[in-house]
Amino acid sequence: MIIVTGNLKLESVEELASVRQALIGRAQRSRKDAGCLDYAFSQSLEDPTEIRLTEKWESAELLQAHLEIPDEEFGVLLSTAKITTATIVSNDCGEDQLLMQR
Repeated sequence: MIIVTGNLKLESVEELASVRQALIGRAQRSRKDAGCLDYAFSQSLEDPTEIRLTEKWESAELLQAHLEIPDEEFGVLLSTAKITTATIVSNDCGEDQLLMQR
């Protein structure tokens, strides 16, 4: 299993508001891709200009196939949004370990 995590720091709360729909669209499209187990963007509670990304994929091959699918809207977002910092990493993991359940 592959876990992808990342954060995008935007210049302002207004900039985050302007990219929100593109991020929602990216998440909705990505969840339909083969091998996607989870895909979510969330806004940081501590910093309202920071977006967190969490993805879970069945395999590195299916993640790579996902990355090769053209996504014009997301590409425009990445090239035009006022992003001050961005870091996205992937980790090859074993099985899930349940830490809490209610």
